[in-house]
Amino acid sequence: MKRPWVLQHPTLRIVIGLTALAGTAVGLVIPFLTLAARDRGVSLEAIGVMASSYLVAQMLLQLPMGALSDRVGRAVPIALGMVVEAGATVGYTVADSAWSFILLRIIQGVGLALLYPALRALIADVTPEERRGQAYAGFGAAYTTGLLFAPLVGGIVAETVGVNALFLSAAAIELLVAIGGIVLLREVAGPRPRIAAAEATAIPFRALLVGPLIGAFILSFASQFQMGLFAGIWSIYMDDLGASDIELGLSYSTFSIAYLLVAPIGGRLADAGARWRRLLVANLAIGAVIVSYGVIPSVLAILLLGFVEGAIATVQQPSLDAYLASVSDPRVMGRVQGAFSTVGMTGAAMSALLGPVLYGVAPVVPFLTGGVVLCLLTLVAVLRFIRPVEQAAQRARAVPAGTAEVEAAEVR
Repeated sequence: MKRPWVLQHPTLRIVIGLTALAGTAVGLVIPFLTLAARDRGVSLEAIGVMASSYLVAQMLLQLPMGALSDRVGRAVPIALGMVVEAGATVGYTVADSAWSFILLRIIQGVGLALLYPALRALIADVTPEERRGQAYAGFGAAYTTGLLFAPLVGGIVAETVGVNALFLSAAAIELLVAIGGIVLLREVAGPRPRIAAAEATAIPFRALLVGPLIGAFILSFASQFQMGLFAGIWSIYMDDLGASDIELGLSYSTFSIAYLLVAPIGGRLADAGARWRRLLVANLAIGAVIVSYGVIPSVLAILLLGFVEGAIATVQQPSLDAYLASVSDPRVMGRVQGAFSTVGMTGAAMSALLGPVLYGVAPVVPFLTGGVVLCLLTLVAVLRFIRPVEQAAQRARAVPAGTAEVEAAEVR
């Protein structure tokens, strides 16, 4: 049987393998981190600060770290980011106060700020435009492959030998990814040519504030806003519903199972013509699922809804990623990816503090808030910005070059 295109590409094979390992490390830790903090005496309000501080670190640093990768190449930021992540993960084994947990989450935020824009930009660097939806779908599928089994295994380990074993195992995997990144990606993602670095420096920041990119930035904010709400409360919500550690792990895995199974189809859809319709429908559907998590407080229902959300996300996320890459200047791809992530982390950081507060009012409130915000901002981003850009591009293919340039300028 013929392998998927992303597995035929030598660089993408490496990226996908390393991403799957990174997802495994995350899947071992994240479902049990807030529970470990609560068990060690950290208050619900401080847990909200933990989530917010992690996101604020990314919000402040992803743009400059993305710009750094435009100058020095992608491999070093990727490897260094994973080393920082590993160091913080080891620290959780001895954390025993709110401040220690918060500090370690900040350090992890710094690590992800180094890693994430460089990795996303690398995918755009090595992938032809007509294949980027498939490339980003493969990237997402690789990450969710790691998440697929890790939470379930983590639940079993947590019940038998304790959470510190999870933290140490995850740190070892993160160090392995760092070594793989610097060794395997050095040739394809090493230092960039000097002329490219100079050109990137000469492009002003205001070049990122144009219509085609603004639509993507709004969707990044919308998606991460609802993620931030749940960063500090999801495990607690499941625990309050009576879920076991294994069921808690499954609540993360069902999303991953669906994403992994449907990703090849989602990637191809993301590359099939205009993307604005798929972004509109997919985001509105995800908003409805998010509201349902709070309206239907049943562990079994939540597991099924996670499967539905994962299937929808295989169309939504690659479509957005491919759209962003298609309207970005290749000379500043790292900066654009950093700005995209920074805007998303701004939304997540704002909402992370709200999550525990809204949960204290009633468990359903953060889910209602997240779903409504996602739907409203999606309507603005897609109908005001993304749809006109893609419609202008479609018309441009059918008119003389001079007319196309005028229309493109009007959209901007």
